[in-house]
Amino acid sequence: MQACNASSHKVVPLALLLIPLAASLAHGQSEPEELTPILKDEIVPQTVAEFQVRQYIVDRIALPPHVPSRGQDWTAEAARLRQHLLDDVAFHGWPKAWVEAGPKFDEVGVIETGAGYRIRKLRYEVVPGFDSVALLYEPEHLTGKIPAILNVNGHVGPPGKTVEYKQKRCINYARHGILALNLEWFFFGELEKKGNEHWFGAHLDMVGANELGLFILEMRKGLDYLYNHPNVDHERIGMTGLSGGGWQTITLSALDERVKASNPVAGFSSLRARVEAKRYGDLGDVEQAATDFLEGSDFSHLVALMAPRPILLTYNAEDD
Repeated sequence: MQACNASSHKVVPLALLLIPLAASLAHGQSEPEELTPILKDEIVPQTVAEFQVRQYIVDRIALPPHVPSRGQDWTAEAARLRQHLLDDVAFHGWPKAWVEAGPKFDEVGVIETGAGYRIRKLRYEVVPGFDSVALLYEPEHLTGKIPAILNVNGHVGPPGKTVEYKQKRCINYARHGILALNLEWFFFGELEKKGNEHWFGAHLDMVGANELGLFILEMRKGLDYLYNHPNVDHERIGMTGLSGGGWQTITLSALDERVKASNPVAGFSSLRARVEAKRYGDLGDVEQAATDFLEGSDFSHLVALMAPRPILLTYNAEDD
């Protein structure tokens, strides 16, 4: 990323199967037609192969959490699962100092609207050497402890955090006496730079750092900022977002109990639903099906981790 089963048959090692093919390729690299007789016949129809892959995945999807007989049993299991998903999965390979670093925000300007709210322009560090940006919408007359809500981006295209519906939402919050922090997201808005595409998250996996860690750090810094704000009531911090923002919302809300109320809008579906709904064609961006994250858990677990905090799941039958 840039800144701003068993068998009784003898098993032949795959490497030995590859030797003849490798020799053929080495002998006639300039004559690809030699491979045509080998590759021309279809061994497994594409539809069969696709079904088998889907079935392989579905058979390994974690079942929804077992309903405990006592509330305290789930509290203990939730704490264990939350710690596992953060420490063993999301932050696998990440420097401890980066994971535990506090928020570093700089104010770079203020927009006085004269319409009951103002906007503070912020720049903040995600990890050393990689900054992002945010907008803080606050009531014009800010006094005492008030509610706050973290607003995260989805796949909104070039506008990023300035997309109209998100600005309107944040303005509405501010004019109702709520602090609204509007975060940018990788490869949108001011972070729309080559190298910031979400697919590069897979490259982080290649070097031993789970891509999910970067995405959690990017949005968690915003939650840190609100939690440390002198005017924020810690018992009234919410989070919401659409599409990829819905994914961010359910993920961070489930894993960080400082979020007291949550409304993920779209961007949320179980792995089973995603695999069985052929029209999608994929599992979403890499962070939405991050390495090891859905092994032993699924989105049903993330919802359960919200208990007893309130959560409103908003689905999107008509979203584009």
